[in-house]
Amino acid sequence: MVRWPVGIGLAAWRWLRGSRGVARRRLRTSVVAEIEQIPERGGDRLQHPRQGAGPAFQRRYTVRITGSPLSAEELIGRLCADINAASPVEFAVFDKTSGDSRCLDLGDEYDVHMPGPWNCPVRVVEREPRSFRFATLEGHIEAGEIEFRAVNTRDGDVVFTIESWARSGSRLADVLYDRLRIAKEMQLHMWTHFCSRVAEMAGGRVTGEVEVHTERAEVAGDSRLHAQHLTQVATTAFTRLFTTAARLRGGRPLHPKGLVCDATLLLHGTSRPWGVSFLDDAAELRGVARLSRSVGLPPPLPDVLGLALRWMQPADVSPGSGGGSPDGEPAVAELLLVTAGHGLLGRHLPRPAIRWSPAFYGSLLPYAAGDRRVFLGAVARRPCIVPAGDAALAGAVGESPLPLDLVIATEFGSWERFGELLLTGPARSDDSAPMRFAPARHQIPGLPPAGALQQIRGPAYAAVRQVAGPADDVTL
Repeated sequence: MVRWPVGIGLAAWRWLRGSRGVARRRLRTSVVAEIEQIPERGGDRLQHPRQGAGPAFQRRYTVRITGSPLSAEELIGRLCADINAASPVEFAVFDKTSGDSRCLDLGDEYDVHMPGPWNCPVRVVEREPRSFRFATLEGHIEAGEIEFRAVNTRDGDVVFTIESWARSGSRLADVLYDRLRIAKEMQLHMWTHFCSRVAEMAGGRVTGEVEVHTERAEVAGDSRLHAQHLTQVATTAFTRLFTTAARLRGGRPLHPKGLVCDATLLLHGTSRPWGVSFLDDAAELRGVARLSRSVGLPPPLPDVLGLALRWMQPADVSPGSGGGSPDGEPAVAELLLVTAGHGLLGRHLPRPAIRWSPAFYGSLLPYAAGDRRVFLGAVARRPCIVPAGDAALAGAVGESPLPLDLVIATEFGSWERFGELLLTGPARSDDSAPMRFAPARHQIPGLPPAGALQQIRGPAYAAVRQVAGPADDVTL
C-alpha cells in the first residue's frame, strides 16, 4: 500500500511525458475469431477470454531495435532470466510464486504487483526460444493471454512484440478499462515503457517509435449488450421529442434561422500522431459553414450559438473510410459545434453566449480516434469582436475573413491546435434552401462518433429530416 501513491505518481508523470502522445492505430482483425483459436490449456484457475466480461480486445505493442549485439533468441533468453529488468518496477513487479529455477520456464507462476488493491497472477503456458506466453489466473483483472516474442530481420534488426488477447476479468475491471479508461492508460504506459526497456536491454536503439495497435469487438451473449435496449428506448424518446418540436417550429426543432458563408479549413496536424488524416495531415479543405442561434432568442439576449461545418473530402478518400457512401452520395464530411466550456466538465455542456467572437465552440460529444475518445472544437479568438446578431456577422465576414483555431482534446487532456478555420463572405440566409446536417451519415474519415448519445443523435436527426421534407443536406 505504501508503494501505491509513489507508483501511481511516477507512472502518471511518465504517461504525461511520453505515453500520452503514442500513436494508437487499429489492428483491423477479427478479435473474437482470434480468441477462439486460443487452445484449451490444462491446469486449474485459468481465466480464458470466454469467461471474461465486456468487449474483447486484441492489443499489439511493437518496437524495432537497431544495432543490438543480441539475436532474437538471446534477447528472449535474457528477458526470461530477469523479466523485471524490462518492467517499470515502480509500477509493476513480477514476483515468482511457483517454479524451481530463477529463469522463466513453462508452468511457472507469477504475481504481478501493481499500484492498486489487486495483484495480477499469471502462468507461463508457452515457452519457445523466441517467445513465451502468459495466461491469466483467477483474481487477475483480465481474462486472456499475452505473448512476448522477438524476430530477427533480414537487415540485422530485432523486432520485439507484446501481443494480448483478453477481456476484462470482472464487471469492475470492465468499468475501469473500457468506461473510465483508467486501466487502459495504465496498461499503455506499462507496455510501451516495457518495450523501450527491452531495447535498452538489447544494447540497441529504437528505430521509429513504439507502435501500438488495438482492436475491439463486442462479444455475443455479453450481458452488457442488454444496455443497448436502454439506448433504443432513449432513442425513441428523443426522436419523438425532436420530431414534435420540428412540427411546431416549421421543420427545425433547434437553430431555426442562420447565416451561411464559405469556409476554408487549413490543417497542419498536432505535435502527436493520431492515426487520422484529418488530424495528422496538412491539407486545405473547402466547404461551407452555417452559424445560428439555438433557441432563436433575439439579440442581445444570450443563446447557445451553433457552428455547423460541411466540407469536401480529399479525392483519395474512399467510401469505406467514412468519407462517402456506397450509394454515390458526395464525399462530404460534417461537424457540428456549439458554444461550450473548454474545461473537463464544461466541454460536455452547452454555454449561452452573446458574441460570435471571441467564443469557444465544442462538439460536446466525443469521437473515436483509434482507442481514444476525443473532442473537437473551434476557438474564435480576440481581438475580433462580433456580437451574436445576423447583421453583425454578415458585416464582419463581408469585410474580412473571420479566423478560428481548430482544436482537439482527449477526455481528460488539454486542447491542442491542429488547424485554422476561415469564414468568408458574403453571408447569406438559407431560408429559401434550408441546409440540414447529418453528421452520422457524413462522418469524418477515421473519426466515428463514439458513445451512447452519439447513437441517439443519428436517428433523431434522420427523423427530423423526414418531418422537414426536402433540404440541401449534401451539396456544397
